[in-house]
Amino acid sequence: MSARYQEFTDAFADVRPATGADFLIAQTRLVHAWRRFPFLDPQLPADLLPERWPGITAARLFHSRHAEWQDMAQRHWDAMLAETALPSA
Repeated sequence: MSARYQEFTDAFADVRPATGADFLIAQTRLVHAWRRFPFLDPQLPADLLPERWPGITAARLFHSRHAEWQDMAQRHWDAMLAETALPSA
């Protein structure tokens, strides 16, 4: 489990989206990668975790990136929907 959290952190720590499309892609990948952890991690109390448990760092990274990228990802999604919307009759 520790290695999977470290892989997650390694994969997203240095991601810096530049365009709306980049933000949407990064946000989608972030959420997709994070979704597996609730099924894998038994969520032990902090006092039972090993020192420097990477799950804590990974969770902080997930929440900060998700909040940081949300607005731009949503704007790009909304723009894509607007471009593909059928004209009103």
